[in-house]
Amino acid sequence: MGFRSRKSRKGVLMATSSLSDSSAAKAAQILRDIFAPMDHGFTVRLWDGSEVRLGRHVHPVTVVVPSVKSFKRILLNPEASEFAEAYCDGDVDFLGDLFEVMQVADSMEELDLSFWRKVQIAMKVKGLPE
Repeated sequence: MGFRSRKSRKGVLMATSSLSDSSAAKAAQILRDIFAPMDHGFTVRLWDGSEVRLGRHVHPVTVVVPSVKSFKRILLNPEASEFAEAYCDGDVDFLGDLFEVMQVADSMEELDLSFWRKVQIAMKVKGLPE
């Protein structure tokens, strides 16, 4: 059972800029810092086409993040509910089986990020150039 949004069937346009290499590398490190401890991991495809595998047991789920703006939106509040809202608004796309996506979301909810950890993440995310 494939799970793709209308946007992915038409093809997600990946935004690029001269800064995308350094911003994508910084984004990848931020993702690793947050999601490395997850049991049910996933892959993130960034705006420059690079893919970052996250978590201990990576499931066949890919989150497509087409722009720095979309990345900032989901990582300023790195919770499953924010990913879901961003998907509904068309800011990100999910590729993979719906049930696998749900397992990843459940695992994401188990992450215990303190208030101060969220502040640190927000400062790094806000520092990414668009």
